[in-house]
Amino acid sequence: MEMSKKILLALLCLGLIVVLYFSASRPDSSPGSNYIPTTSLEEAICTKVEARNEDCKKVILIDTDSNVAFVESEFGILPVLISKDHTKMVKMLPGLDFQEFREEKEENGPITWRVENNVQKDFSILYGFARDKAKTIIINSEGNIQPNKFYVRDDLAGMSGGSGTAPLWVWYITSEDEMIKPADITVYGTDGHLIYGGSKEE
Repeated sequence: MEMSKKILLALLCLGLIVVLYFSASRPDSSPGSNYIPTTSLEEAICTKVEARNEDCKKVILIDTDSNVAFVESEFGILPVLISKDHTKMVKMLPGLDFQEFREEKEENGPITWRVENNVQKDFSILYGFARDKAKTIIINSEGNIQPNKFYVRDDLAGMSGGSGTAPLWVWYITSEDEMIKPADITVYGTDGHLIYGGSKEE
């Protein structure tokens, strides 16, 4: 009987050790350093934007490499600077206006842009609208680089003339250094045809 109790006690101890081992070795399912709570960040951005009396329809893009996000409002696109830990909005930048872009089709051509230097230490940004015919954008004044580009939606602002809608895009680059103003930009259309070139700022 004494031997049976010792065997039972040994089995219980062994079982406890096994349970503790697997509990300690199981991967942590909580968010790690590489996890970005996009939904929470979107909510935080919209809350801050609306607190500044701006409409926030949705957050279109969050670029965690550049620490910038883009919000669609009733009137246009609002770029916002986000914190380096990607948890909150730091600053709202001047927006791109849909109506203004629609009304200045001939003056703006296929693209429009603005430069915001020294938004904070080591952060400057160049951003703007592009019509669908602007297939390739080259920023000559920043080392002949091509910017990031994303689709917003079909909109009247995407038309260069006539009626109906066409795709509207936003393009941008960020830099740790101050950018050259006015920017020198070249735009190519389908089949690589030059459709715009010059130095201007919105």
